[in-house]
Amino acid sequence: MRIEDIQRMAHDILEKGSIENDYIEYKKSATFKDKILKTICAFANNYMNREIGLLFIGIEEVNDPKTGEKAIPKRPIYGIEESLIESTENSLKQLLANIYPKVSYHLITDVVDDRNYIIVAVEPGTSGPYQTSDKAESDKDISLKAGRYIRVKRDSRLPNFKEEYELLRKFAHDVFSSNLNETATLDDLSYEYMKEYLISTNAREDIRNQSKLDMAKSMGLISESEYGGYRAKNFAVLMFTEKPDKFIPYAHVEIIREAIGTDKMEAKIFDGPIWIQAKQVSRYFKDNIMASYTVRDSETIEHRIVYNWPLTVFEELATNCILHKQYESPNYIGIYIYNDRITFVNHNRPVPPVTIEAMNKETRFDDRQYLNPELKEMFFALDLIESYGSGIRRAKDALKENHSPELQFLPDNDTDDYTMAVVMINDEFAAIREEEQKSSDVTKEITKEITKEITKEITKEITKEITKEIKKLMKENPAISANEIAEMLNVKAEAVRYRIKLMKKSGEITRKGATKAGEWEVIE
Repeated sequence: MRIEDIQRMAHDILEKGSIENDYIEYKKSATFKDKILKTICAFANNYMNREIGLLFIGIEEVNDPKTGEKAIPKRPIYGIEESLIESTENSLKQLLANIYPKVSYHLITDVVDDRNYIIVAVEPGTSGPYQTSDKAESDKDISLKAGRYIRVKRDSRLPNFKEEYELLRKFAHDVFSSNLNETATLDDLSYEYMKEYLISTNAREDIRNQSKLDMAKSMGLISESEYGGYRAKNFAVLMFTEKPDKFIPYAHVEIIREAIGTDKMEAKIFDGPIWIQAKQVSRYFKDNIMASYTVRDSETIEHRIVYNWPLTVFEELATNCILHKQYESPNYIGIYIYNDRITFVNHNRPVPPVTIEAMNKETRFDDRQYLNPELKEMFFALDLIESYGSGIRRAKDALKENHSPELQFLPDNDTDDYTMAVVMINDEFAAIREEEQKSSDVTKEITKEITKEITKEITKEITKEITKEIKKLMKENPAISANEIAEMLNVKAEAVRYRIKLMKKSGEITRKGATKAGEWEVIE
């Protein structure tokens, strides 16, 4: 970034009274050596993936009691005496020598409110991670614990275990989706899925007609192995193998659904190419979960449709999970569907500068990084995402249009390593469903009682008729068997034998002679 651009940016920040954040810090003077050192180190590590970090020297930070805003620049500024500019710059240079590798920065002197101030503009480096030295820790004038500091919100601090891992991975330029898979080769990629993708994205015909090898090369799916043959990259495995799980464990989506009327959960797994997974889970929701009521205004002819959960919300959040999953993590994407809510769970945090706090507050994320840059491009080409960073906005808009509760992201801390989106059911839909259920239960009870009484009467009449017919047949043919009676009356023989048993017990009939050669006598 050019010096004049940095100056212009600094002036805008001061004029707007911008609060401290992940790339802005204010210090009244250069005497706060420990705080300045760790902030510069944090800016260099650029955990929040900003273009530049700006530390203002000579600017006092204050809180605004009216608005409640904290850490805003006080105007007019405190400033630095002109006679002290050079010595202050030299002091800063000496201080920043306690960071290694060497940090790339600019010291810029500028004037506002007729007073001088210094901007320490830190450019994100590529040689990190950057660390403060043991020498600075032992220096009585500094006494800053040695370590790899990061900037999160307006806090410059040492990272937790997860953050340090991500920091190391960042500087190792380790992008899992871009790496070669350990076992998958060209043979494991599906030529049919590759062609289907190219057709769906309106690729040039000459590419669609290539051989499998040439097509894979054109799409950047493979690299030649030093041991011979071609190895597939991880994003290619996720997009174009029949079962990505075979090569990348847990590369699937599970929908876990609350079984109606029980306390049990039912699971369904979607485990094909991940872009197919995105389509399948949306179709499953549409066919099995999504429901609506048509609500009519009693005073007008107007009507509106109220959904339990709008389709757009499910599509955007499910696709978001698939696109932003950390696929080297041994955890599947879980979508939990309960009677009153749906939760979408990924076992990784969003990539800075996007945070869970920001996802709850904001609707657009133009400034963002992607764990899986190739997947992002491919999902966009397939129209599975509308535009970069718009998924959450579309989900929030759909909920608002449906008059549903607001979308909520969890957890509300910086330590738990997961991201959960919670979508509550529409209140009006739930109320209508409850009333409908109550009405249904009443109807069931009434129907049950009516059916019971009718059955009693019908059974009574049928029994009376059968008894009469059996007696008639016995009078006409005293030697008739139970099987013959059953055949003539078109009923089961077991039913006839049971009826005869009851008739003998009640004294309506008797049997004379041997069992087989005997005869029936009907007693009037």
